[in-house]
Amino acid sequence: MSSVTVAAPTRPALDEAAAPWKRVPLYAIGGTIVGGIVLPLVLVRLDIGTYLITLLILFFVQAVVAQAWNLIMGYGGIYSFAQVALFAVGGWTSGVLVHSLGWNPFVAVLFSPIVAAIAALGIGLPTLRLRGVYVVLLTLAFHQLARVFTVTGPRFISGGGYGLVTVQTFSFGDNVIGDQRTIYLYYLAGFMFAIATFVIWRVIHSPLGVAVSALRDSETYGVSRGINQFRIRLLLFVISAFFTGLAGGYATHYNGGISTTIFDFPRIIDLLAMIVIGGWGTFGETGPLSDAMFASPIANFYMTCPISRASKTMAECIASRAQLMAAE
Repeated sequence: MSSVTVAAPTRPALDEAAAPWKRVPLYAIGGTIVGGIVLPLVLVRLDIGTYLITLLILFFVQAVVAQAWNLIMGYGGIYSFAQVALFAVGGWTSGVLVHSLGWNPFVAVLFSPIVAAIAALGIGLPTLRLRGVYVVLLTLAFHQLARVFTVTGPRFISGGGYGLVTVQTFSFGDNVIGDQRTIYLYYLAGFMFAIATFVIWRVIHSPLGVAVSALRDSETYGVSRGINQFRIRLLLFVISAFFTGLAGGYATHYNGGISTTIFDFPRIIDLLAMIVIGGWGTFGETGPLSDAMFASPIANFYMTCPISRASKTMAECIASRAQLMAAE
């Protein structure tokens, strides 16, 4: 009787370049971190180096909010327009704790993402059971309610209708002033940006990210494969709100206050443009991250340069701003 040897089935090799197992080379991460640490030390030696560092801080804040919004809208297919309101929730939470209760800004800012996440939970429970335009309408309603409350609410919140105009900024000690303080603010914003970017990237390239992408592309198929549509989207909504609120808290203490003008419609358009132009449902060099890198400096240049006529070009604006920074 002859014996036949049956080979055991071999498992296919894991494709680490595919989601949800995608990995980033350690040398790329290390090089980015080192570059981010060294960059302000090089820029501060330039005549307009402090201004360039300020632009980078603005980019970090804008990029966190744009990436968080892209997570739910681009990847999750949740057409929420509550992102600016959640940013304001984080900003007002930290601002009230510092302005009215005398908390340290570094402690108060940690509560901004928590309260924003709780607010997102309250919005998401009724809203995410709906579809399409109804989600847009309810989230815009929350945006408008938040605006009205911050304008007409208690004075310690509304500031008489102007918002919180005098909030303590981040302090790194009496001896840390000028360029050194700007560099420290850059590192703080960069740390926030790095954490938010890593978590969002990890969520996208995880089973959770695959699940929400499946629900976005074909909800019927996703549900038939056992995906809990409501629970998955609610979790994604809360994660997005967490980092949006954190960015709002940082911005409040960086600017020394938060105004009710944050609810103005152009703010929504700016962030939405970063998502749409950068790449809806994409990440990295082709996503909102890249568009925020260009949109933030351009908007800041036009807001801060002394424009005396509407036809002033971008080159003239940059030259004017550079002359002002050199004079300072």
